[in-house]
Amino acid sequence: MSAKARYRNGMIEYFDPQQLHERVGYVAPVSFYEDFLGKAIDTTNTWTAIDVSAAGLTTPVLIADSATAGACGLVSLPLDATSEAQETGLTWGDQRTLVLNRGVIFEAVLALHTLPTLLSIAVWGVAGDKNAVADTVAESAWFRVDGNGVVTVETDDTVNETVKVATGVTLVADAFHTFRIDCTTIGSILFYIDGVQVAAATTFNMSQVPALKLQPYFHLAKASGAGLGEIYLDAVRCFQKRS
Repeated sequence: MSAKARYRNGMIEYFDPQQLHERVGYVAPVSFYEDFLGKAIDTTNTWTAIDVSAAGLTTPVLIADSATAGACGLVSLPLDATSEAQETGLTWGDQRTLVLNRGVIFEAVLALHTLPTLLSIAVWGVAGDKNAVADTVAESAWFRVDGNGVVTVETDDTVNETVKVATGVTLVADAFHTFRIDCTTIGSILFYIDGVQVAAATTFNMSQVPALKLQPYFHLAKASGAGLGEIYLDAVRCFQKRS
């Protein structure tokens, strides 16, 4: 099957239905794409690495010569079994240059290499300023897994909060999926996994602050204990209108 295209909200998107509905191109006034090619994560110009541990290993790192499931550059975001508070992840360092009411589209291709266990919580999507605890991040629209592979979705605009809505999807280790958040209508944020809308019966309202500033947000953490978890992040795309 050949690539398909659609025109929506003043932007053109090209996608391949046979490749997990991953966007293979887009025409948008503002766009960002990261495939993690090269020899290191660019923590000088783009990313801020989250690496919090006293004795364990939580450093985000490129996987050398990765070709897992066709990936052309993978980042490992790990927690290990050391019994302590730990965090790993990537953000834009609270440089929040995505604007909610300009029709932000977020897309990430990733897998859980190690399913979270015990108190480990993983979230990925868009958010406001980083916090060590997912539940205390003030603004967010993201996918979430808590101590297992069961995926829920959440939004919070500081007033309207929708918490842990079931998607009906349970991830298995090393299975890559395309996760998409569509903010075209800020009073009704849409979530997709591999091109299929999830939690469709719930209205995710983020209209409290229309011009809310956001950043890509990938975070895996535990408050204590020997819980595990590891994200393999393949690609990140964000695009929006300029005004």
